[in-house]
Amino acid sequence: MASHDDSEGSRSASTTAASSPTSSTAMTSPIEAPREPTLMVTPAPTIRQRRMTARFAESPQSTLLVTPNMPKYSVESHPPSPTPGTPLPVPLASSIQSSLHALHADELVYLFKNRSKILGPHKNYKHLVWRTYKDYCYFLWFTWTRAIWNITILPTTFLDRISIIAFAVVASGVLFALFVLCLLINIPAVNTLYEWFSFRYANGVSMINCMHPEIFDELSKEEIQHAYDALSAPIANCPNTDTKRHFNLDIAKLLLQCSAVMYERTSAPLQRALAIETEGLKTPGHRVDTNPDGTLPGALLVNELGSHAATEVSKQLHRHHEENKMNEFAKKHGLEYATVSELNSQSSAVCGMFYDPNGTFIILAYKGTSPEEFSEWASDFTFEPKHAGHWIRGFGKCHGGFFSKIFPKRVGRGTRMPYNTIKHAVNVCAAQLLQRQPHGTQINVWTTGHSLGCALASLVYARQINEPGDFGRSVVVRDAYLFAAPILCDIHSVHAFNNRMHHASNVHGHHPRTMWRVTNGKDVVATALPHQGDHPEWGLSPYNLFSFAHLGTEIELRNFPHRCIVRGNHITPGSHVRVVSKFRSHNSPPPDHPEHAVKAKHERSLFARAGLRKLEQIPLIGRLISHGTAFYWVALRDVSVGSCEWDEE
Repeated sequence: MASHDDSEGSRSASTTAASSPTSSTAMTSPIEAPREPTLMVTPAPTIRQRRMTARFAESPQSTLLVTPNMPKYSVESHPPSPTPGTPLPVPLASSIQSSLHALHADELVYLFKNRSKILGPHKNYKHLVWRTYKDYCYFLWFTWTRAIWNITILPTTFLDRISIIAFAVVASGVLFALFVLCLLINIPAVNTLYEWFSFRYANGVSMINCMHPEIFDELSKEEIQHAYDALSAPIANCPNTDTKRHFNLDIAKLLLQCSAVMYERTSAPLQRALAIETEGLKTPGHRVDTNPDGTLPGALLVNELGSHAATEVSKQLHRHHEENKMNEFAKKHGLEYATVSELNSQSSAVCGMFYDPNGTFIILAYKGTSPEEFSEWASDFTFEPKHAGHWIRGFGKCHGGFFSKIFPKRVGRGTRMPYNTIKHAVNVCAAQLLQRQPHGTQINVWTTGHSLGCALASLVYARQINEPGDFGRSVVVRDAYLFAAPILCDIHSVHAFNNRMHHASNVHGHHPRTMWRVTNGKDVVATALPHQGDHPEWGLSPYNLFSFAHLGTEIELRNFPHRCIVRGNHITPGSHVRVVSKFRSHNSPPPDHPEHAVKAKHERSLFARAGLRKLEQIPLIGRLISHGTAFYWVALRDVSVGSCEWDEE
């Protein structure tokens, strides 16, 4: 929609940048850089700006975003005042990562302008309790007001009214339990105790990954290399056809680890950055319209705050121990990492990008719900169906809490919405990766996410499939490997997505793509939520909240020697589906199976995985905890390689 295409510049400019491998400049922006960049300056900071900089300057490495040819200076000093008539161009990024960081920082302008109130960090525990209580009260008011409206105004049937009331009752009760849980988790003493436990026994990982902290150390170099080969392979080499699909286990393992490591980032860096932005926007005389359309990375934020405060915002977003931990994971696997979007949220929901600077693939990973973030739980349970067709062609209604994180209702002037930030980030990264590749090379874009991240990834993936022009011919959207998917949309959206996937297979020489919805059979979120929309023969009303469905082809993981089960009509039912791996031969047991136990290098990991399998057997509790990343990792490690079987129900 043209009315929603914000001030980020024309689509054609970004497409051109992403599809031109012979670009003569190292610019990471969709537009071309000046051939001889000059010093880019802003007016000398005021006393208040200097105090603000001193207040938040914690890292001695902080510098402004500059090109390689530009002189650097620290934030403690300020650039010289410009001579009369000198233009004030926006600082240009000098690498892929700094360009992605600049685009990410730009998004805070949108967050600030489109939020009635910037929350900021919690002052103390009482403040957190009060804010959480208000969020819960607002959820109750919104849920029950909407339920009464739907029952009394909409042409609902008796079954529709039953579903609306049942959802409101169950959601209110479950969220109350989560309200109590979040308050307990956030008690300072509990936080201190968990930090001690995590650093002593769990490698310092977050709560969601602590069930099996060795998850990030269990991929061998050989497995990583096999995954790289598959991720980098041109789509022309893809063996998939209309009647044959391959689920690549090597790719799935690496992408699950990328999804899991996203949980290591919290909302703290964002809250600190928003505090700086709030202070900066109160300071008069800082505004510079150097790039009004905001097409250059970092332009929107610099226009609003000036380069000094913009640098501090970027530093708080990207230079902290959480980002360092994610960068360490990426480097261990031969990758680079950058956070690219906050997904229209002041909580910790984010989209991150993994890429090989010398490779031909990009991985977009979306973070799931953090157990301590009550605002995320409230958003997950805000099941207000929203029309999605104006952003994803052919779609009907989608889960409102998920949809608004990617495609917000309003986009203000001088801002950039989350999907467009992700789109620009892909184009920027692809354009620079192509500079190191032969002419005609294409960049593969893979998608992954867990839980909430799976739902957000599904929406972005559906848009990418619908609008290949968002990227151009040199960027190819490949498969999505999504874990622990919740229900997402109505049956009309499912039909539109399936039809578009079939049509899109013709664009790249009849090489179809697949959205794999990976399910651990005991996961309560992926298997127990009402999903009657997956069975269109039931003929439920569109106002029935039980009529929502999943997107993609479900593959239920089963332990060796049992075969995995396939469900859904995203691909032709009855197609030959195989789990393939170069690391394991057909029908061979997993590397840590008792047959190979003497060869296993990680005895502690073997013991931990055995314990997780026993926990899954506990009634009710086992189904709840089976949603975690650790249990999906164990399922992937134990899965059977070879042909799958279709569910005949």
